[in-house]
Amino acid sequence: MADAGHSKCSARKGVRVQVPHPAQKKHGEAVTVMRARASAVLLVLVAGLTACAGPSVDAPAEFSTWASAQEYVASVDSGPASGLTAHIVVEGAIGADELSALSEAAFTEAAALGASSPSINLIVGNAWGFSVDAAGAHVATINTLRDDRTFVGATVEYEALNSKVGDASGLRGVVGSQAALRDAYAALVAAMGDDVDGLAITATTADGAFAISGTGPTQPEAAIALWQAISGRVLISEATASPEGLDITVPSAVDQQIAEAIGTEHPDVVLTVHQQSR
Repeated sequence: MADAGHSKCSARKGVRVQVPHPAQKKHGEAVTVMRARASAVLLVLVAGLTACAGPSVDAPAEFSTWASAQEYVASVDSGPASGLTAHIVVEGAIGADELSALSEAAFTEAAALGASSPSINLIVGNAWGFSVDAAGAHVATINTLRDDRTFVGATVEYEALNSKVGDASGLRGVVGSQAALRDAYAALVAAMGDDVDGLAITATTADGAFAISGTGPTQPEAAIALWQAISGRVLISEATASPEGLDITVPSAVDQQIAEAIGTEHPDVVLTVHQQSR
């Protein structure tokens, strides 16, 4: 509005110098005022459009510059997707409080650059990954699991560097041994808190040979019970228990027959048995 006022005063000074007819003076002032008002409206519209336009083309580079300067950050990759996307590699030596602070600051910085729904993912010590959320629930879950010796790694709604935007992995915990799977699923649920309904949850060994998968707080108890029944009679080299059933791999055709026979005693579970390739 200061520009409009300045234009109006300039027009009036011009009028005094030219000394036009009174009618012409009033007409000129009216036109000037109308033009000033139109300019002000245009400025408001442009400002509104700019505010709604989201992050600028320079936002990814600006975010990378900011993130690279943060303590414990080893590297940053960012790219132009719908909004602002970034993948931050963090040193494993970072503490829980520092990690929480970094996560919060990253979200705040992205918002300051115009990204209302940024896709920012942190990977800590190449084992603990999570996407940054406004409430800080994901980093809190990771901090809890890092303190649990059952786990050697975990991810919470983590999008890998080369994955598609929105291709998050739910909640996934990696344990050091097959025996540790027994309590791992419940530990993942407890670490996440109450917000697990509909969330894909997986507890797996580091090599991926053994896993328990489910949705929400309830793990597939029936499939796990069949797994335990078969493992008492047959050596199992791979197994995945899920709501869809039990999928296992055994060494020989004889072992396969034994496993399938035990499976008939658990008609509520779909059993798939593979013979290990030689």
